[in-house]
Amino acid sequence: MPRYYFHYRVEDKLVRDEAGSELADLDAAESKAAELGKAIIDKVAGEGGNMDLPRSIEITDAGGHDLLYVVFWAGPKIGDGPASPITPPSIH
Repeated sequence: MPRYYFHYRVEDKLVRDEAGSELADLDAAESKAAELGKAIIDKVAGEGGNMDLPRSIEITDAGGHDLLYVVFWAGPKIGDGPASPITPPSIH
């Protein structure tokens, strides 16, 4: 099973995933990146952080080759619940 790495970028800061995860294929990696994005937005919202910054999960393979970028940010807050990410279409 291939290993995918999920590096988190916000502004000019990149947090590298050194461990990676073994997943069936790139579709499974994209789903995992979307889950990570939602968890990040929930955490930022809970801490009162800046919700307007675009963020991304950069998926690479074991060789460090870029495979897919999943860009996300929080939409406008409506109601009392947590903010939710806006998921743009992806192309791969």
